[in-house]
Amino acid sequence: MWDLMDIPGRSNDPARLASFYLERSLWAFKQYGIGMWAIREREKPETVLLGYTGFVIDKGEAIDMAREVEAGWAVAAGNAGRGLALEATAAVFDHTFDHLGSARISAVTSPDNHASRRLMDRLGMVHERDITAYQGLQVVYVIERDTWRQRRNRITGQAALPR
Repeated sequence: MWDLMDIPGRSNDPARLASFYLERSLWAFKQYGIGMWAIREREKPETVLLGYTGFVIDKGEAIDMAREVEAGWAVAAGNAGRGLALEATAAVFDHTFDHLGSARISAVTSPDNHASRRLMDRLGMVHERDITAYQGLQVVYVIERDTWRQRRNRITGQAALPR
C-alpha cells in the first residue's frame, strides 16, 4: 500500500487511512452495492485480513456502473506472491460483469508499482493511457466485459463462464 500513503490531502497515518477507506467503502456499498471486500484465508476466516479488493468510489461520487467502475486492491506485507489478489479480484470481476452488468473495469496505479501492474496484466487488463492524478503520473489499465469472459478461464485456470 506504499503508493496509497502518499496521496496529497490524505493522512499518512495507517490507522486514520484505514478508517478513511473503510468509511468510503461502506458508503459505496450502501449507495451502489459495491466497494472493497476483505481478503481472508478461506480455511480460517477468523484470521486477520490479508488484503482487500474491490472498487474505488469516493464518498459522494456519482458513477455509471453500467459503463465503467475502477478497481483497486492491496495485499498486506508478507502475503504477496501467493495469488490472493488474483483469485479475489477475478471473483470481483466475475460478479461485476455477470451480476452488475458493468461493461468495463479500469484500474489506476503508479508507473513504479510493478506488483499491481503485473496483476493487471495477469487479469488480462491492457494499458490504455497515462494520466496525472493522485501523486503525479499514473497508468490506467482497462478490460472490457467480453474480453474478460473470453480470457477468464486462462487467467484463473477455471472453466469458461457461461454466456
